[in-house]
Amino acid sequence: MELEFIKKALKVDFDDDDDYIALLLEAAAEYIREATGKCDYTSARVRLLALVIITELYEKRALTVEKAGEKAQYAIRSIITQLQMEEYLDDETGN
Repeated sequence: MELEFIKKALKVDFDDDDDYIALLLEAAAEYIREATGKCDYTSARVRLLALVIITELYEKRALTVEKAGEKAQYAIRSIITQLQMEEYLDDETGN
């Protein structure tokens, strides 16, 4: 995902936090990859999941997803479960 897209989603119109936002993008990708085995930004769900994680971490300056708000935690866990099942089903069917 592009930094400008993330900044627009965060409603950030200044450059002071660019390095921090880029770091959050890397952290979100690592989190998604560790949770699901892949981080494919061609998937709208993966992009949305990354944005949810980045937004929570940016707005709360939290260090873990577990500290995210209740609604964000539900969305994060739900999408991760979907992506994990998708990976599992792909492995089962050989796709």
